[in-house]
Amino acid sequence: MRHRLPVLLALLLTLGACSSTASSEPAASVAGDGAAAFPRAVQVPAGRELAADEVTLEAEPERVAALTYETAAVVAELGAADRLVMVPEQASNPALSNHAQEMAAVEHHVTSESSIDAEAVIAAGPDLVVLNDRHGLEAGVGRVLEGAGIPVLVLPNTWASVEDMTTNIALVGEALGVEDTASTLVQDVTTGLVDESAGDGPRVLVLSNQAGRPFVTAGGAFPLEVLRLAGAQDASETLGMVRTGPISAEQVLAAEPDRILLVDMNGSGDSIFRPLLDNAAVAALPAVAEHEVLLLEGREVQALGLTATVEGRDRIAQWIAG
Repeated sequence: MRHRLPVLLALLLTLGACSSTASSEPAASVAGDGAAAFPRAVQVPAGRELAADEVTLEAEPERVAALTYETAAVVAELGAADRLVMVPEQASNPALSNHAQEMAAVEHHVTSESSIDAEAVIAAGPDLVVLNDRHGLEAGVGRVLEGAGIPVLVLPNTWASVEDMTTNIALVGEALGVEDTASTLVQDVTTGLVDESAGDGPRVLVLSNQAGRPFVTAGGAFPLEVLRLAGAQDASETLGMVRTGPISAEQVLAAEPDRILLVDMNGSGDSIFRPLLDNAAVAALPAVAEHEVLLLEGREVQALGLTATVEGRDRIAQWIAG
């Protein structure tokens, strides 16, 4: 993935010059930071499970429903938080968001991504809906909203890598008419996260506090991308786990991590992790006994943190170097 990023960055930095298709019709409005005018058609590339798509926007969106954590975060990071009319409730959690106060002030909140009521979204009056295809959103709520005539931008990936992140930033920036701002953000996260010199350091087990218990971070999760870019290795690979899920003391022992990274997703600190770490066998592991445990907030390693993940990568790199 890393050797493709310079090429991707070069393409994204020229997005403002080539992202809009030519139109013989007069423009209805002019985008906010010098980009081409509206109407415009945003070309969405194919994803692993999604076909390529085109989203037509007749005017610059003013009421945006961002139905997933990352999409809400990127809209706010692009300076358009005042356009948000609906976001997930947890988007206002300071452990997850760089814009917690702005998210709390958004007019409508959804309890979770897995229980979104299409009628409630329609009632919020958005002129653009942005989401990821998680929990069947694209096939369920997304289809209903499109049927109601609302433009729906479905991002083509799962935010598992820096390349995923920069692709999504560029697409949202184009949809909002803020390509210049998006290009700057792409450059900031790419140069801040990607370190070609990062080697294979200690084996780190990444745990998060979800559903009231410790989960192991595994598979194609963005925190593991940050971990690799900081120069560490993912200890969960030993367990053969392909996705994030609950973890037992026996599995922690089987992973034999050199260090343990705790990711606080709800602002409770390390309290949910304590019963696991205080287990006699786990506490005897060198990683725990020698205090090789680091606690970070979710926004520092999850894709929804965007620029905060640069700080997270740096903190992990300093931790493993020490």
